[in-house]
Amino acid sequence: MNAGPTGQPDRSDTLAGAQARNAYSHALGLSGLALVNFLLLYLVNIALARKLPLADFDDYSVALSIITVLSTVATLGLEKYALRCIPVYWERGDWGAIRGFWRFSLATITVFSCGLAACLSLSLEFVLASRGADAHAAVVMLAAFLPVIAAALFLVEVATAAGAQIQAVVIYRFVLPAGFFVLIHAADQFDLLNSAISVALCYGLSWLLALTAVYHLSYHSLAPDVRHARPTVLGAKWLGRSAPFLVNSGMLSVIASSGVIALELLFTSESVVGTYAVAAHTGTFIVLLANTTNRFYLPPISLYIERRDWLEMQRLMRHRLAVVGGLAAAFLAAIALYGEVVLGWFGPDFRDAYPALCVLSVGAAINALFSDSPYFLQFLKQERTVFLTTGLGLVLNLVLTVLLALRFGALGAAWGYTVGMGVLFLAQRLAMGRQLEIHWRQAAAATGASQGAVERS
Repeated sequence: MNAGPTGQPDRSDTLAGAQARNAYSHALGLSGLALVNFLLLYLVNIALARKLPLADFDDYSVALSIITVLSTVATLGLEKYALRCIPVYWERGDWGAIRGFWRFSLATITVFSCGLAACLSLSLEFVLASRGADAHAAVVMLAAFLPVIAAALFLVEVATAAGAQIQAVVIYRFVLPAGFFVLIHAADQFDLLNSAISVALCYGLSWLLALTAVYHLSYHSLAPDVRHARPTVLGAKWLGRSAPFLVNSGMLSVIASSGVIALELLFTSESVVGTYAVAAHTGTFIVLLANTTNRFYLPPISLYIERRDWLEMQRLMRHRLAVVGGLAAAFLAAIALYGEVVLGWFGPDFRDAYPALCVLSVGAAINALFSDSPYFLQFLKQERTVFLTTGLGLVLNLVLTVLLALRFGALGAAWGYTVGMGVLFLAQRLAMGRQLEIHWRQAAAATGASQGAVERS
């Protein structure tokens, strides 16, 4: 009998049963943790918007957007592939493959992210110097922490795939923002919170704290058989399988960050970038909830695909749609009723971003509802479909963001985000429905054929 996530025998002999039960009973609990994460970061952003000069708040917002994109690239897609391969290896009792994947991925991500950080810092300084523009030191500061951020993101998914979903989410959604909040408060108490660089340093140190915690969690969440197994390294195979996840995650990150970066390049007015950044952070909260609940749903989905258990697959996905759909509806209602009031907490000028907030929220709700679609398609090796639909959404996003932002400012950038996300995820949802129908029919045909054979015998 295979060991469960804690190293003890699991009655169902797999991770799937325990993870499926957790998905049903703890999805809303994870949403609560995501809400705490959002509130902590929101308090920090309110404090920064009121405390920092507008130019420094602008620099920090741009730096955070750039590092968000780079951290997605730095993981090479291995963190998302962990949600696919670790449950399958666990099901098969292939402990050496799990240990080899854990060690290989962590080393590869660390080395690659160090090189990526160095390239970013050097190229940024060169470009800014050639244009005679002001230095974005906050970007360089955050780039120095890129290896820490990338490693932590990978280990969060390893712990999730190994069954320690709650603990991983507590670290990622509570310990990390709480550490950032405490460091920001301490810096303010000592009058050190006076620039984007000091904020970036606090942000990086909070990730270092999270990395320390999640490293120990991921190591101890693996069964003793894993920790003592001789590692099997299939580096080329893992990188090849993770590449589609990397491409998809990278394009989604570009769509999410394109508004801030485009407005920074198009406008000299600092208020445009800052107000849009606040609206984007507020309007995409529902995506945070969806991504958090996905940590429970994706590992059992991977197991059900491995077993060709399409009935349980559909039940699980319907449950997810009901949970996230209810949250999305409540979120959109709250934005419509109280969005302008919430923006006013940052200062009276931020109320102007209310129309952009409403538009962004619609795109984020579509993202949240169907964010499981690309994973399902890639688990079924439909990478080409995911690439084409995401690429279409990205092109629409970039073109519309630039064209509309030139005319409508932050509102135009918001429309670019929403149209891009809407086309992308609706297309992927339709493709997912087709794949489910195909496999359901194949399973029904196989069942009918086996029953006929029994009757004839």
